[in-house]
Amino acid sequence: MFISWQQKAVEHTVTKYSHAQQSTLVQTRRQGRHGMNTHVVKIANRECSCGKWNQFGIPCSHAQKVCGAYNISAASMVKDYYDVMAYNNTYSKHFEPVQSEDYWDDPNFQLVHDPTIRTVTRPGRNQTTRIHNEMDWRQTRARQEAQQQQGDYSIQENVS
Repeated sequence: MFISWQQKAVEHTVTKYSHAQQSTLVQTRRQGRHGMNTHVVKIANRECSCGKWNQFGIPCSHAQKVCGAYNISAASMVKDYYDVMAYNNTYSKHFEPVQSEDYWDDPNFQLVHDPTIRTVTRPGRNQTTRIHNEMDWRQTRARQEAQQQQGDYSIQENVS
């Protein structure tokens, strides 16, 4: 992930705004239908408006380009939990195996099945809860265009 973002960073343009906060504007290069996006990177806060740096803890391509502009090592901006010392500290403790269920304490409560809590299902296929994105829109648009072209051909045949 770090390497692929590093390769993408080569094609970004950086505009410095605040040297004290190390706040910059990064513009990506157009690649086909994608690109020409603008992102705000604040190195001091370790954040980028694309959200990848916050989500993964690894500087995104925009942040890596800004690190290069300020002569900062992007590897030093990776979250501490990716550090080898953190990994070793996590697994240096002694783990005890779990005993058989026969030795477990009895819970001081009883689980009761309540059939009224169950949601009522409608007949037919459940509706999806997935949020559609531009990939779905392109497929739908291509399908509509193909259907429209087929309709145009059938109209031309009827006219002839």
